[in-house]
Amino acid sequence: MALPSDDLGADSRLAVTFYKRSMKQEDESIIAGRPIYKEFDFIRIDVPGDALTQIDTYANEGHKARFPRQWAHYQNQVAGHEQIVGTPIEEWTLISRSQADELKGVKFATVESVANASDLQIQKIGMIAGMNPYSFRDKAKAFLNLADQVGETNQREEELTKLRQENASIKMEAEARAAKQQEQIDALMAMMAEKKPRKKKEEVA
Repeated sequence: MALPSDDLGADSRLAVTFYKRSMKQEDESIIAGRPIYKEFDFIRIDVPGDALTQIDTYANEGHKARFPRQWAHYQNQVAGHEQIVGTPIEEWTLISRSQADELKGVKFATVESVANASDLQIQKIGMIAGMNPYSFRDKAKAFLNLADQVGETNQREEELTKLRQENASIKMEAEARAAKQQEQIDALMAMMAEKKPRKKKEEVA
């Protein structure tokens, strides 16, 4: 819920909301072989009555200092909130969006949280996923293991690509140096040829 700014100047006409947003980590996703998300603090600033003006961006220290009341309100809301890092449960194609919402309702927000759940914890899932909770946990583990294998393959391919690029760069540099050295040799030979004294023709008696 947006709060009006506590500033009596221009900021008093703004509606300010701090919130969390999950952002996909592209590099980490490629390495892991599965979508990896991390949560970040964001700020949304609206001008009431102006539907065309909105700022929605990462929250920085300047925002926190500028809107201390809204930041404090947000901090109270997220107190005790567990930072989500991993593959969001809704990104797992094994389950539907409604099942993902139900799983998040019992605090299983990521595939990793399912795979790492104890026997007591996994029992709380019941039949939400449409199968025995232990089988569901096994499938989560299998999903992560397969993703790790894909991630290792992706990482090796990335390393090979980087190595090829480095080798190509080294080859180009070596060829450029060789060409430059050849140019210097050719120039030196030409200079020596110009300075070489010519033999005088013998006079005919």
